[in-house]
Amino acid sequence: MIHKTLSLLLLALGLCTAAEAGSIKKCQDAKGRWHYGDRAAELCDQSKIIEMSGSGTKTGEIAAPPTEGELAERERQKAEAKRQRKLEEEQARRDALLLSTYGHENDILYVRDRKLEQTESSISASKETLKSLRATLERLEKQAAQEQRGGRAVAADTNTNIERSKAQIDRHEAAIAAKRQEQENLKVQYEAELKRYRELKQKQVKRGG
Repeated sequence: MIHKTLSLLLLALGLCTAAEAGSIKKCQDAKGRWHYGDRAAELCDQSKIIEMSGSGTKTGEIAAPPTEGELAERERQKAEAKRQRKLEEEQARRDALLLSTYGHENDILYVRDRKLEQTESSISASKETLKSLRATLERLEKQAAQEQRGGRAVAADTNTNIERSKAQIDRHEAAIAAKRQEQENLKVQYEAELKRYRELKQKQVKRGG
């Protein structure tokens, strides 16, 4: 009992001293307990601190320090803002390049069509080569069939040439497929450039107006 009374007297003394100084600190710790006096900031180092005058009027507030989760969220937001700035800078660079490269939207269509024609020419050349390779393979397979007549084994050179021809055919077919995909990519690329070019030109017109 004496110890409890002494504690209350010390608390009252602390509050009186703070009141005389003109400032009292008040906070609630993580367990929900309230603390008063100069040690409030120390006892509630993870809580909000309320500053009061000697008369009990609130005079200020010290925000609680950020939690680990809040600090992590701030870092995430900073990283996202930095990433967004880089994207915007890269977009501005591409826009400037687009406007400086083409004087009119028809120039974009011209370049696209020329590249598509070049790719188509490459495809046509591969197709001609394929015709020759397939004819060679057909001849070799007939030769192998003749060599097998009467139970004889196919000559090693014939088998080697057949496998070589098949491999060459596979490579040219893959090359044609890749060129076809390249054509589709070119169409998508230049369609996007044409759309963006028109948007930029419209913005220029609006600014000029």
